[in-house]
Amino acid sequence: MMRICLMLTLAIIIASGEPIHAEEPLDILFLTKSSTFEHPSIKRRDGELGHAEKVMVAVCEQDLLRVRATNDAGEINAENLVTYDIFVFYTTGDLTESGSGSGLFGGDGNPPMAADGLDALRTWVKSGGGFVGYHCAADTFHGEADTVSPYIEMLGGEFVVHGKQFVGRVAVTDAAHPSMMRFPDGWTHLEEWYTFKNYATDSIRVLALLETGPERANQPMYDRDPYPIVWCRTFGEGRVFYNAIGHREDIWDQQDFQNSVVDAIRWASGAGDASAEPNFDDVVNATE
Repeated sequence: MMRICLMLTLAIIIASGEPIHAEEPLDILFLTKSSTFEHPSIKRRDGELGHAEKVMVAVCEQDLLRVRATNDAGEINAENLVTYDIFVFYTTGDLTESGSGSGLFGGDGNPPMAADGLDALRTWVKSGGGFVGYHCAADTFHGEADTVSPYIEMLGGEFVVHGKQFVGRVAVTDAAHPSMMRFPDGWTHLEEWYTFKNYATDSIRVLALLETGPERANQPMYDRDPYPIVWCRTFGEGRVFYNAIGHREDIWDQQDFQNSVVDAIRWASGAGDASAEPNFDDVVNATE
């Protein structure tokens, strides 16, 4: 009986003229190059991928997302960019520098990006590419003094400092956004929470705020009103998404976080409406 049903279903599909093959997978490069501090969640041991890399590959494969993880920033070049649909960064420092590969802030010592790599990436995104950054992606390509670097301009915000880890609460500000529909409002977790400067207030759509709660009384840097930690924007014809969460390995094991990774990548690929109208003043000022 089951075989007959399958044959009938196949016949209906063929008669309708609809394709019976699966959707073509998206190709994603997950860059985990560290030019300064190398996070434990991406550190490779005994030749194996780091924990976050393993999770990214496994979770995305379940949703027709084909991921290749690399810590070679030299792969960000004009020739290679066109072979991918999405670039995901979990990076630190000036990626045109390899780092010494030793000491706490010596990086991983792996190959750097060429001098023109960032310009090529920005051009690619502006032409319709998709870019996703997690956690330390905002601790990458800092500007000199108070200047905003071209990379930070694209990303939409810049890491300043973090304190001791604590349990923070994530307040979703746009639950209808495609990248946030499966991420619960009020999500709490022990995490290393970043603070930021140089928000692109006229360009980003704030998707979630961090509520520091009781920690305001414990660490001065967190004695502040709720502030953006997840946002998106358009950049030319392309899409950019950033999520400050992802320092701890156990966060990468959380189903809610994994769902949001897939949804963010799908959104950045150009699926559906961008829904990226800037809302910084409406969302952030309303909490102050």
